[in-house]
Amino acid sequence: MIRRLPIPIVTATVMAVSLMAAPAIASSVEKTPVVQNGKCNSRNAIDYDAKGIEFKCSLAAGGLKWRTTGGTKAKPAAGSASTSAPVDNSKYANVTGTISADGSSTVAPLTSVAAEDFQKISKTQLKIAISGTGGGYTRLLAGEIDFANASAKYSDANMAALKAKGMDIAELRLATDALTVVVSPRNTWVKCLTVAELKKIWQRGSTVKTWNQVRPEFPKRRIDLFGAGTDSGTFAYFAEVINGKGNHRTDYTPTEDDNVTVNGVRRSTGAMGYYGLSYYLENTDINKAIAIDGGKGCAFPNLENVLNGSYTPLARPLFIYVDRDKAKSNKALVPFIEFYEANLTNLANKAKFLPLTPAQTKTLKEELADLKKRSA
Repeated sequence: MIRRLPIPIVTATVMAVSLMAAPAIASSVEKTPVVQNGKCNSRNAIDYDAKGIEFKCSLAAGGLKWRTTGGTKAKPAAGSASTSAPVDNSKYANVTGTISADGSSTVAPLTSVAAEDFQKISKTQLKIAISGTGGGYTRLLAGEIDFANASAKYSDANMAALKAKGMDIAELRLATDALTVVVSPRNTWVKCLTVAELKKIWQRGSTVKTWNQVRPEFPKRRIDLFGAGTDSGTFAYFAEVINGKGNHRTDYTPTEDDNVTVNGVRRSTGAMGYYGLSYYLENTDINKAIAIDGGKGCAFPNLENVLNGSYTPLARPLFIYVDRDKAKSNKALVPFIEFYEANLTNLANKAKFLPLTPAQTKTLKEELADLKKRSA
């Protein structure tokens, strides 16, 4: 099921259901043979055949069918954090209060899964809104929320403005994203694009209207462009690393709802769009990722290529920004963030995000310890 973005502000439980399709796990209810083009019952269900080859239940002519993903049952890539050990969550049973957040649509699914799980084991209510990284920053600056989700690092000017308001802000990196460039599955001509070709398409003032203007061997088919809205951290990151800051073309379909891009690309054979990896993993049957050559050869967006540095420059960190004064006054906030961190690897797997490396996890633990100490 394609994720539907809810209207702000909703409880985390509702948002998690709205944002996240069923997690991709080996299905125990399918009861259908796992073979290429074999019938299946639940879109996006993941299962494996006897040889360990990964299949996904996808939309296809004639209904839902098993399609190979190219994956296998594999050990975590070298350098990634392993699955988290079981965590004793009983200490959160009596935590009460209301926590509010806003910001990035990319980070929202991860935070919402954490919020949904925390509500099940505590007496808290979490309200997670989506207004883009910029919108979340504005509300954090106004003192309206406890923390903000962000898919782009706050600038020095952002942090200075927060400090000028007397706010003490903690920056916590929680996961990694591989910003994904997608086309229609009916697009048979493009497998990989260079960063220079992406810039040629997306830079301000670009006159590229058809695919043959990108490469002469491509067909003369119109390119319908879909991308993030200007208040989005996804927009800011893509614009900066591909085009240069302030140099993103304006004649495209901008949106804060990534499902607009998903569906726009699905409907148009010549379309192109970009959004976070977790959205792509929910929609691999109706959008197709292309490999990106950032100077190290063509690389697809996945954990291995992010960790080995070949998926560049579209791998990016994801953050939450926490108001330390709110952490002092709202006694539910630190326990929630502590729960978030302790369960992070499993939450990232559940929400289809790339987990932190051991070194990044160590840094997060140190920053959390400082937050707890200074908010006590």
